[in-house]
Amino acid sequence: MESNKNDSTSNAGKGADAKRTLKSEWPPPWPAGIALPKNGDLEFSVSKGLEVVLSQEAFRQLFGYAYATTSEICCLGSVRREGVKFIVERFYLVKQSGSNAHTELDEEAVAELVSQLIAEGKKDEAHRIRCWAHSHPGMGVFWSDTDDSTCRNLVTDYLVSIVVSSGFAIKCRIDLGGPLPATLDNVPVKYELPADTEEIKEYAQEVKAKVQEDFHQTRYLGHSLRPGSSAASAEKEVVLEEYCEYCGSWHRPDWCPLVDGQDWYFEETESRQEAEGSRKRAIDQEEFPF
Repeated sequence: MESNKNDSTSNAGKGADAKRTLKSEWPPPWPAGIALPKNGDLEFSVSKGLEVVLSQEAFRQLFGYAYATTSEICCLGSVRREGVKFIVERFYLVKQSGSNAHTELDEEAVAELVSQLIAEGKKDEAHRIRCWAHSHPGMGVFWSDTDDSTCRNLVTDYLVSIVVSSGFAIKCRIDLGGPLPATLDNVPVKYELPADTEEIKEYAQEVKAKVQEDFHQTRYLGHSLRPGSSAASAEKEVVLEEYCEYCGSWHRPDWCPLVDGQDWYFEETESRQEAEGSRKRAIDQEEFPF
């Protein structure tokens, strides 16, 4: 009898606990929303022609700073935007601390740079500080968790971020701020190679004097002049070179040395397809390990 009494007391206690549990879960939380049928993956469209262009000065500065030390180093750049083309005109090296595995900007130094530019009457230049670049000495190009945090902390309306490493390897992204933060990675990078108009004129004159063309199809040899252009029209031409993942070097986007030895003009898409085919057929993997 004593045992039954204890059992009933125990059961009564369990019932009270159950009531308290039900009471604490009522009313249930309102659902955040109603799941609707999924029509496909999220898509994000980018205008054709999106690219980042390094001026000659910016290119020399960036790799000059990076290769001057075995520690990670970073710098800030001024950006001029033309549609979906982001032109990095120059870099500014500011006070920072770092090692061979990290770099950290001095916030006061960044503020001093902006104040200095404004004091020098370069207000527009100060407002164009929209690029952060850093190096990964001997580690390849990638975005670490620290890099991701830095990009998100520095972005206002947009931020161009670049990481470089040995062999002129380079990787670029653009982060967007505002109400819809987003990151566009693997943005194509080019650097300006202004054509020397005087040399082009001299070459054109020498060719005219010494070369007699007696065939109908003219092959383009990857120089500054495209088929149908002249030395006069080339005066305003700026040759842009792009880092090529196929051969690991910088060259014009419409020409690659790995295109089966064929060095005439190709459209960019055709050139890439041809390079891919060449690599599959005959490229020494030890010499080109990619």
